[in-house]
Amino acid sequence: MLQIPRINWRPYLELVIRRKWWIVFPVILSLAAGWVYLQQTPSSYRASTLILVESQRVPRDFVPTTVTDDLSIRLQTISQQVNSRSNLEEIIKRFELHSIPDDSRSFFAEIKGKILPVIGFEENPAEKDEPENISTQQLVRYVRSKINITLRAQNRAFEISFEWGDPQTAARVANALASQFIDQNLRARESMAMGTTRFLDGEVQRLQQELQEREMVLEDFKRRNMGSLPNQLQSNLNILTQLKDEQGRLEEQAQNVLHEMQVVRRLYAAALADRELGMQQGQGGGYNPYREVEALEERLNQLRARYTEQHPELVVLKRIIEQKRMELDRIASMEPIQLETANPAGNIFQHEEHRVELEQMQRRLNVLERRKRDLESQIRVYESRVEQTSEVELELMNLERDYNAVNERYQNLLRRKLDAELAEQMERRQQGEQFRVVDQAIPPSGPFSPDRNRIMLLSLALGMGMGAGLAYLREGMDPALYSAEEAKDFLQPAMLISLPLVKGIKKDKKRGGGL
Repeated sequence: MLQIPRINWRPYLELVIRRKWWIVFPVILSLAAGWVYLQQTPSSYRASTLILVESQRVPRDFVPTTVTDDLSIRLQTISQQVNSRSNLEEIIKRFELHSIPDDSRSFFAEIKGKILPVIGFEENPAEKDEPENISTQQLVRYVRSKINITLRAQNRAFEISFEWGDPQTAARVANALASQFIDQNLRARESMAMGTTRFLDGEVQRLQQELQEREMVLEDFKRRNMGSLPNQLQSNLNILTQLKDEQGRLEEQAQNVLHEMQVVRRLYAAALADRELGMQQGQGGGYNPYREVEALEERLNQLRARYTEQHPELVVLKRIIEQKRMELDRIASMEPIQLETANPAGNIFQHEEHRVELEQMQRRLNVLERRKRDLESQIRVYESRVEQTSEVELELMNLERDYNAVNERYQNLLRRKLDAELAEQMERRQQGEQFRVVDQAIPPSGPFSPDRNRIMLLSLALGMGMGAGLAYLREGMDPALYSAEEAKDFLQPAMLISLPLVKGIKKDKKRGGGL
């Protein structure tokens, strides 16, 4: 069984009792030194202002804010502005913080000034006789060191504190710093919103100009290639088909006119031959129209044996026979006097009729030929457009891709610019994120430093430590022997006899027996 050694505290208690004055005097001296320090060190009071960070009042889904930096980063920026030299000099003048408290020239500082020359060091002359501007710089640095900013509630609030020798001044300066933080935050947010709007406005104008330039290039390309654009391909194909169909119809009409001209020429030649034959037979240059109709019908029967009823020559010949019969019917209904008046020479059908008809057919054929040439020119134009469509489409795709890319960036920036303008108006009306004072700074009831309880506890602990050390040192230097163990260890006597331990003695003692 493991036996735990017992601690013998009696020697230590005897040492404390024996060397009590070696412990008491250092404790008293340490407490006295702490008390002197408290008396010579001026009190410093800390006043704090708690500021709550309120979210913007308009939901972010409706008006997204342009100020998206973290609160700690924004506080650092505002702190740099508040802690600037010019601002701190204004605070110093406003609240009459014209001198550094006496703790910089305290009792210990005077001791330092007296001890340094004795040990061979001299005090810095700049610290002894400092000019006015150096004193102002030191005062600004000192005031800056007394300003403290602490984040609270997971960066949803922060505390501004200021330390000074006067509690009223500390509270007033803390409230002034809080007001400056609120004003600087409003200005910073408004400035950031305005800067974002100006930047986006400049980018929108730049992209708008670029978009207009690309749009002009695209429109110029479309004008130069009008008719060969991809969206006009189907229309060109349809027109080309119509033109070719019309060209086929014109060719068919031209062929029909040529056949008609051939028939009329044969009729015209037959009429001339009949007239010459009649003149030779003494008929006065006339001829028998009925015989001409019969000749035409005989010619029609011959053609029917060779062609179908839809053959152009048959169609023309039937039309001419019909016209001749109608003319014969009209002449048959006329009086003899009317016949002599209508044809005093006795010729009912003159050969000039065939000539005029041939001239009309020739003019018609010329018109058809001109139309065919125009159609061929148009067909070549549309075929060229169809062939160029693929090349134009490729170049147009490149231009439209660049235009769409710029247009997409322009539209995105335009939307962001509108959102930035709304955010700027929101910041101007103070509807965005704001700083609101929750707890205003009040004059503190007690000093923040020095901490009297802590100083006295540290002095007591230091005195007791020094006293214990001195007591132990004095005990080690004392040659006297205060116990049998010390004497035994010091003298180390020789052993005269050794008796063994007799078992059962303790049991006999418990029964009441003796040795």
